[in-house]
Amino acid sequence: MMNARIFSGLFPCGIVYADRGREVAGDYARLAFLSYHTLELSVEMDCPADLEVEIRRDAAGYQARKGELLRVSTCGQTVLLGSEL
Repeated sequence: MMNARIFSGLFPCGIVYADRGREVAGDYARLAFLSYHTLELSVEMDCPADLEVEIRRDAAGYQARKGELLRVSTCGQTVLLGSEL
């Protein structure tokens, strides 16, 4: 289980990790982004080191599932991890 301070959300292009403890322009401060297509994790420069460790661990779980379908919506939409499809 990740630190309660970390919010992660499934969005159309990938997974966004954000900091519930900080706001930027009325939204949680973005910490990192994991692309469904490339499965590359992009970590923001101001991401606290302790949160980065947890985010990298969570992202590794998705990266290990390359080629699997991931359900991204309540209506059943899926994406193929690591693929343009």
